[in-house]
Amino acid sequence: MNIIPLWFVPAVFVMGIYYAILRKLRILPVGIVLGFVSMFFLSGSLPFKLDVALAVLPYFAMGKFAKSFGILTRRVPVMMTIVSSALYAIAATFCDEVYLMEDYFGSSPSLYIFAAVFGIIAISGMAQLLERIEPLKRIFSLFGRRTLFVLGYHIAAGFLVYPIFDFLGDPIEIMERFWYVYWLINMAVVYLLIRLLPEPALTILSGSFLAKRKGNSPEYARGKSRKGKSTRSEYWS
Repeated sequence: MNIIPLWFVPAVFVMGIYYAILRKLRILPVGIVLGFVSMFFLSGSLPFKLDVALAVLPYFAMGKFAKSFGILTRRVPVMMTIVSSALYAIAATFCDEVYLMEDYFGSSPSLYIFAAVFGIIAISGMAQLLERIEPLKRIFSLFGRRTLFVLGYHIAAGFLVYPIFDFLGDPIEIMERFWYVYWLINMAVVYLLIRLLPEPALTILSGSFLAKRKGNSPEYARGKSRKGKSTRSEYWS
């Protein structure tokens, strides 16, 4: 299950199962604690990303809880964005390499958690700032609507630009040295693919056609409208 870059699919799927079961049993806080603890004592790679799913469960649960308070729609102050970005950069400097795919969070998982929290705040603030720039807003909104396609094919898209670096010398060495150039070119290729490929092709390649059928069905729409809003306490119970 270590297929790059689709390892996150079983991880997210299993994490959703964890969340649903723990919430149904009203022991979600226990699962959150176990998720944080697992980052310190569990490493390796279990089948179907059972370990990774447990480690990322706390962030998903806290995100759901924050959404219930309306925090996700609030503006992040510019100063908070700057401070969070600085703290994230400092923490990332001292943090070892992290391999989330292998459930490895470096020699200091606590430092990773610190960096993750402030990184989330920093990214949220920067996203709100970028939202004011219309061209960038359109680009990132497009990527957001095509998340599965981007994550599923960004490495494959990289092979299209691989020959360019081959002309300049050792392509692997060049890509590692100038990773930011490679990343920009790679994202440009992904963007062009999304813009140029027909809608049916994108839907099939993303594997989202079943979700679209369900989401567009009248029965689903009626059922969704009948659902009541969850209270904040329900996210922790």
